[in-house]
Amino acid sequence: MTARRFKRGSPERAVAYVRVSTDAACASAAEQRAAIEAWARREGVEIAAWHEDRGEETGERPGFAAALEGLVRAGAGLFAVASEDRASIVGVSGLHRYAAGQRGARLVTADGSGMPDGTHRCPTCGDPVEPRPRYPRAVCGICLHEATDEGGRPLEFFNLDTCGGFGARYADTGEPRDSHACVVRGVMCRADEARFGGIVIEVADGKT
Repeated sequence: MTARRFKRGSPERAVAYVRVSTDAACASAAEQRAAIEAWARREGVEIAAWHEDRGEETGERPGFAAALEGLVRAGAGLFAVASEDRASIVGVSGLHRYAAGQRGARLVTADGSGMPDGTHRCPTCGDPVEPRPRYPRAVCGICLHEATDEGGRPLEFFNLDTCGGFGARYADTGEPRDSHACVVRGVMCRADEARFGGIVIEVADGKT
């Protein structure tokens, strides 16, 4: 099994995503679009494509799936939504961040909600990240998917099953790799299972 690898997108280009639920209190599609357009003008960002979903169902979101593919086609480094609540239902914005990161993009909100304040930065690329006291040297979601071995071959890391565990393999061939060591943007790092599942990559402290 081989993994599809994506390049880091341009920080000056975004794909915008609008989600309208049945909640009468939520912002309309037009209001969300206006907020994203104002943010883009303010930040000097080009909106390469717009995508939209309607309704509360989490299982079927063709607009979201199209937006993810749009990131790749446009070479966009930003996945823009109006606000944090528009990026999620019942608190799953973390999945959206991960999906965008897989495709070389950061999730950003037009109103700044849920975004890092800039006091903490990814140690390998410098992008703003949320502080993680348990993993103070952790790389960001985009850098997580840029890991290679010492010779430059792309790697991917995964949980062995739903209960966790750690696995590593070469992304180009699916060949297993018996090591936690990796390189991210020229920096030696270590990949491991995160405390509650998932994978975390931190700048190495000498362990392999």
